[in-house]
Formats: sequence, structure tokens, C-alpha cells
Amino acid sequence: MIGNILVYGGMVLIGFGIFLIIRGISEQNVFHKKQSLSQAHGTVNGVQKDDKGDSFRSDVKSGGVIMIGPLPIIFGSDSNTSKKAMVLAIILMLIYLLVVILV
Repeated sequence: MIGNILVYGGMVLIGFGIFLIIRGISEQNVFHKKQSLSQAHGTVNGVQKDDKGDSFRSDVKSGGVIMIGPLPIIFGSDSNTSKKAMVLAIILMLIYLLVVILV
């Protein structure tokens, strides 16, 4: 019974992951089209100009967790993002341990 639930849950998660990959690729294409248009309007290397002509910087922060069994590999572009990834890793480790203990 629990084995079937885990198998079907895994299939749903794999399907959701494939959906997210396809959506990310399509949004990346839209982003690059917008970026090429914005470069014609004065955006260079993430520095943009608003309506008043003032320039400001738009930074992208990223991070993530790679779980190999119960062991996490954590990475991030800044310390705040890495801290959030650590919290996510702890939550994932606890979920993993609960599943192992219950099954």
C-alpha cells in the first residue's frame, strides 16, 4: 500500500519536474527576447535606466540544494540565499529521515 503511494508520488514529482524544465526553457526564450529589446534601450550588463534617466542595477540571486541520499550539497550566489538553502536542506533531511523511519 505505502509502496504504491510512493511510486505514484514519485511519478507525479518526475512529471512536475519535466513540466518545470519545459516551462523554464520557454520563459528563458521570452527573457532573452526581452533582454535583446532592452539592450537597444540602454540596458548593459544588468544596469538599467528608468524613465528619469537614473541607472540602477538589477541583480539575480540564486541558490539550491542537491540531495545525495540524506547528505546535502548547498550552493548559493550570496550568504542570504545560502542560508535559505540550508534551511531547505534541513527540512529535506528531516522528511527523508521520517520516511525511512516510517517505512
